[in-house]
Amino acid sequence: MMQTVAATSQPNNTDMNATFAIPTALPAHLHASVTQAPMPATLMDMSMRHLRALLAVARCGTAHKAALSLCVTQPAVTRAIQELEQELGLQLFERTTRSMSLTRAGELLYERTVRALNHLDQAERELIDINIVRRPRASLVAKVTHRHLRTLVAVAEHHTETSAALHLELSQPSVTRALRELECIVETPLFQRTTRGMLATSAGEVLIRRAKLMFAELAAARDDLASHGNDIGGRIVIGSLPLASTLLVPRAVTLLKKECPSLSVTILEGAYQSLLDGLRCGDIDVLVGVLRDPAPCNDIVQEALFEDQLSVVVRPGHPLTKLKYLTLADVIDAEWVLPYQGAPSRQIFERVLSRAGLAMPRQAIESNALLTIRALLLESDRVSILSRNQIHYEALHDMLVELPIDMRGSERQIGLTMRADIKRSAGANALIRSLRTTSIGMQRCSCRLQNEDDRR
Repeated sequence: MMQTVAATSQPNNTDMNATFAIPTALPAHLHASVTQAPMPATLMDMSMRHLRALLAVARCGTAHKAALSLCVTQPAVTRAIQELEQELGLQLFERTTRSMSLTRAGELLYERTVRALNHLDQAERELIDINIVRRPRASLVAKVTHRHLRTLVAVAEHHTETSAALHLELSQPSVTRALRELECIVETPLFQRTTRGMLATSAGEVLIRRAKLMFAELAAARDDLASHGNDIGGRIVIGSLPLASTLLVPRAVTLLKKECPSLSVTILEGAYQSLLDGLRCGDIDVLVGVLRDPAPCNDIVQEALFEDQLSVVVRPGHPLTKLKYLTLADVIDAEWVLPYQGAPSRQIFERVLSRAGLAMPRQAIESNALLTIRALLLESDRVSILSRNQIHYEALHDMLVELPIDMRGSERQIGLTMRADIKRSAGANALIRSLRTTSIGMQRCSCRLQNEDDRR
């Protein structure tokens, strides 16, 4: 399927904001031909001019035909392709006297470029669907520049034009001008000024998210090209929820780095909603932790890795540790440290208590931070609910112990949350493999410990 953009500009040597179609799949006549050398460790910020030229030449098969479709001169197209190849350090096209066909590296970049620019096309549809903007005479793909989108994201993240300018290493007037130009293109304000800084409007939120997803695709293009040279590099960002931060994610990352030593890994920890927002806009590659049922939105997919169960835990030497048989009723009047209201583990605990006919403990201290919970337990006779995986090292070093209380009904699925439409980079695929392998080992260990508990 082809999505056609109407031409609005006249031929010139530099402007490529003109007609071309964005195919949703690689043209059949384009084939890989040679093995490319590894690309440099970093990928430059590809301009929209370069990307438009890449798509047009790949679709048309020659620079001459591409120039006609873009309403520019052939030297302008040729120069754009040469600049792109020089900055990447890769040959993107095989050239003959009659045609230009993509190399394998070119195919990789082409596919990511199609996906990247389709995010701008989708942004336009979303803005029209919610009646924020009218259908423009030419699409965002044909009008916006890389500078516009970088400015948009920087202002969204830093909330003032001054801070955005410092981040981008530009003057404030340049940032202001780029933002105004972008607002003229979409014909609606993208930010409103408040006492808390510049906050995105509804139109701004749509465009910011799609711009970030576009940049994520181009970053994945960098990783694809790096792995094309048999060296999986680039950067992976993991969103790690509390339960996954103790064992699953650290062990998986350790395994991953053995396989891919050149891969840069960033682990972000935080509240579920903030990490989910980061995942949906492309700032995070995968979210690891307790799965939600049902999934909170339709643009993500979840994959269960293993099942976890809550335990009631206390400090070593706690008076309750002297008792061999306990129920929740025996400890309900103790001083408790519980997760925040609304947290999945808190909701599960409430359901377990309800089934047992017990009321929630009164005056409980609320905390989701393992370090805080551990300190509160070590300094008192308080009790709390944590999973065996969360207190692995505390139990190993006799800092916390589990009470022999049946917590059936507190099971929850631990797994991966990913964007539904994502095409994962080689590094992301390696991470998923490591997480799956690690979870299998953890599941086997958990089953062995559960069997030992049952025998006791």
